[in-house]
Amino acid sequence: MANTSPKPATWLAVLGIIAICFLVLTLALRLDGQREPISLRGHRQLLRLYGPRNGQPVIISSGDGGWVHLAPHVADILAARGFFVAGFDTRAYLASFTTAGRTLRTEDVPGDYLMLAQFFAAKSGRKPILIGVSEGAGLSVLAATNPRVQTRIAGVVGLGLPDVNELGWRLRDASIYLTHRTPDEPTFNTTAIVNHVSPVPLALLHSTADEFVPLDQIRRIYGIAGGPKRLWLIDASDHRFNGRMAEFDERLTDAIAWIMQQRGGPIGREKRVPETDSGTRVSASMKN
Repeated sequence: MANTSPKPATWLAVLGIIAICFLVLTLALRLDGQREPISLRGHRQLLRLYGPRNGQPVIISSGDGGWVHLAPHVADILAARGFFVAGFDTRAYLASFTTAGRTLRTEDVPGDYLMLAQFFAAKSGRKPILIGVSEGAGLSVLAATNPRVQTRIAGVVGLGLPDVNELGWRLRDASIYLTHRTPDEPTFNTTAIVNHVSPVPLALLHSTADEFVPLDQIRRIYGIAGGPKRLWLIDASDHRFNGRMAEFDERLTDAIAWIMQQRGGPIGREKRVPETDSGTRVSASMKN
């Protein structure tokens, strides 16, 4: 009778295929995070979880383009540095509450972020830092104006924070990436609310060549905000901080470290500080 058992070479090929599949799956999870569903007022959202569960928790809210570009980059960087990261797709969030006659309201957002913070704190046992990219920064700031949310978070980091932020999303709104105009949706202004974030620490990182949010706009937002607050201006080439990503990564880590130092400390007075050696211009809130 012929021997029908698999040859060693066949087993090696099978094991090789299994190893490749495992590697691809591991890489995919690293790049896109482990998915965790959560319901916000009956609307299903998917969080992307990265990093060790015992790390300092952060909730990263993406821009209105979805979970692409800067948001997953920030998630990967922070996860590699030991943070427990939850990625929140704000485009999916906006779209899920947008119908023919209805969008989010400003009073809805703090309650939704309170649920996110409580959900995440239950997993980590610690208060998360809200980190927002563009539209996600605007929503994070809006959430942090609520006193109940303020007791549940450690601080806010805004990356490319705009003044005008939409409260809905439809397919037609994608035209803004060509026109650089505000979507034809209900909006709210950061300048009208940012002073209510205090006493929660607010850190802002901004590109000097941001094509969506000019420097005078972020300076106006920063001037209105209460303390403690700090602003890093990075000489990058666009809204995504291209051309200075390594510096962006370090300043982001600095911003989080500064927020952690502010927790439980007194609100400081405003003080201008000189340029750093890297050329990054900084304005800061210093403790008394």
